[in-house]
Amino acid sequence: MKLYATLRCFAPEGTEIGESFPVEIDDGTVKQVLSKLGISEERAKIIMVNGVRVKDADAPLKEGDLLVVFPPVGGG
Repeated sequence: MKLYATLRCFAPEGTEIGESFPVEIDDGTVKQVLSKLGISEERAKIIMVNGVRVKDADAPLKEGDLLVVFPPVGGG
């Protein structure tokens, strides 16, 4: 799993920018991983699994998948 921008606060302490970290689940979904980390679906704006964007938080995950999550992008 990789978390970016304001979501990095949900990564384990000591996780570097852009560094992945493991999340243990049993044949779960994106939604289950987000819930396990305390991240609301509203905060997970861009979700990618193995480099492919997914729009359904019920997308299944399997061992070895790389889940990458970005928050909503703001600017001005």
